[in-house]
Amino acid sequence: MIHKFPSRKWRFIAVNVDYAEVLKEEAGICHLLHPLSSTMNFNIGTAFWFATRGYGEVVSILGDDGGGMHGRQEQLRFAAVGTESGAGVADVARIRMQEEKILRCGTTGCQRKAREECTFHASNFLGGRASLCLFHNHHRSSKKNKNETKKNEKDRRINAKADGDHRVFPQRKKKGMMYTSLARVVLVGIGADEQMAGYGRHRVTYERGYEALRLELKMEKSRLWTRNLGRDDRCISHHGKEARFPFLDENIVSYLNSLDVTDLCDMSKPQGLGDKMILRLVAKHIGVTQCSGLVKRAIQFGSRIAKCSDVDRFCSSRKASGTAKQTPKVSTNIKNKQ
Repeated sequence: MIHKFPSRKWRFIAVNVDYAEVLKEEAGICHLLHPLSSTMNFNIGTAFWFATRGYGEVVSILGDDGGGMHGRQEQLRFAAVGTESGAGVADVARIRMQEEKILRCGTTGCQRKAREECTFHASNFLGGRASLCLFHNHHRSSKKNKNETKKNEKDRRINAKADGDHRVFPQRKKKGMMYTSLARVVLVGIGADEQMAGYGRHRVTYERGYEALRLELKMEKSRLWTRNLGRDDRCISHHGKEARFPFLDENIVSYLNSLDVTDLCDMSKPQGLGDKMILRLVAKHIGVTQCSGLVKRAIQFGSRIAKCSDVDRFCSSRKASGTAKQTPKVSTNIKNKQ
């Protein structure tokens, strides 16, 4: 988008929220979700609520300082290599980087200088599946030495304090400039998956044939207003912002309904290519090529709210149930008796 619209000022706001803040706003979000009350709806609604609040850290997009968006793209999942003959050399190299799940960082001693955050945190962010560079592999294997270093640092601080030493010890890097978006209109992509077969469950339905998939899409479109629109609109408008849904424009909906399901998707192709095929082709046609091969990831999973919420509610993501009722936790303050 920067290259396509260079005269426009782009500002990427990274919204990183502690789970403690989620619990603080839980009761209010559940009120906005009513009459929906499932854990899945809470996770989705929470992601929308914090994202559209628009408060977060301004991230450099051009990445001159090594902490820009270039390194963050390594966390994204693209379509598999070799699935499209038209892919260029640069695209193939980038996709292979995604498949290998190699994260880049800017830690001193690391050869990959595309991000400032340590890849230990990024690896944990991806569930420990990410490969680390040689520099971090070496340090990951010496966890015992790391713990000893922390203990020695703590002892040194204690001794320095006792000796009246006022030296300044290394501190954690402070966050960048915090910013609250002033935008009053939010563009939401709801309706694309329901109309163009973007969900993973659509591939399961496709096993029964395209006719079954056509009926599935028709059913999902008919329930869209009760399942998604009310919930998301209430969470977004709570911040005084207006939600607009480009994929639900009357002309877009009418045109998509006039097409056969085989024109909308090709389930014989892998994820990132066959699902929402018509939308990916349009994206490439208008020059938005980089994100046209991204694999679908639901907002509750991409934002990691589902993982935190499931562990908190069910003690494990595997034990979690998206249909379980979300009941806000009530915290009680116990006053000391005089």
